[in-house]
Amino acid sequence: MDSPAMPRFEAMTFGALLDRAFRLYANNFALLLGITAVAYVPLYALILVIHASLTGGVSATASLSALVVQVMFIILWASIALPISTGAATFAISERYLGNPVTSAEALHHALKNLWTMSIAQLSAGVRIMIGFILLIVPGILWSLSYALIIPAVMVEGLKAGPSLKRSAELAKGHRGKVFAIMVVINLLVILLSSGVGSIAKLALDVESTGGAIFANAIDNSVTILLTPLGIVANILLYYDLRIRKEGFDLEMLSRSFGTASANPGAPALASDP
Repeated sequence: MDSPAMPRFEAMTFGALLDRAFRLYANNFALLLGITAVAYVPLYALILVIHASLTGGVSATASLSALVVQVMFIILWASIALPISTGAATFAISERYLGNPVTSAEALHHALKNLWTMSIAQLSAGVRIMIGFILLIVPGILWSLSYALIIPAVMVEGLKAGPSLKRSAELAKGHRGKVFAIMVVINLLVILLSSGVGSIAKLALDVESTGGAIFANAIDNSVTILLTPLGIVANILLYYDLRIRKEGFDLEMLSRSFGTASANPGAPALASDP
């Protein structure tokens, strides 16, 4: 049974993990929004400005320019925005889940320190997954599930790129079904909400006009910023769930908390699970 001063370190069922993910997301919404906004808003603003300057062109040059912008966006998103937002949010939620205070500035600082490692790890995983899909599709799916916990391995355990891939695969081994189910549910929810907001925006705005198209893109980007942290929260909870199941992480953390309280009776107790 939970104590008011103790977070719950226990193996979670599929439903319990999702429930806790939603509650952690809601209770830490401002923190997560600040982190994601810092990582994504500059990139989205840059792309919107470039798109606005290209809107209206119909020549082959304009089409080529639009393609270059899309490629540039993917590169910047994958190498900078995604690792920073994922890494910082992972660190922040991990600290909150373990009962430690953390600010968005601290989380972003830790993410920036590990940016290179995260980028290389994700690039390595991405190449392997792509090769897997090219071969027989199934290996690509299996590798994507095996490498789902790379960022927690880097941000929580301080592993380098290569070891983080191995660590993620070790934790996911035997539990790929649960990883798959969590990823599918979260992604479907994000897609449904994004599509719903996008449909409403298209009905309310004249997306054929330059201003309407830019505003619709801004709304779509805002929804992405709002919903992205939910998947990150579920991912870090999945990481701890698998550590609990395979390594007795709950007993380790409980013994540490009791040891800290005994050594320093005046120290504040761990925060309760939101």
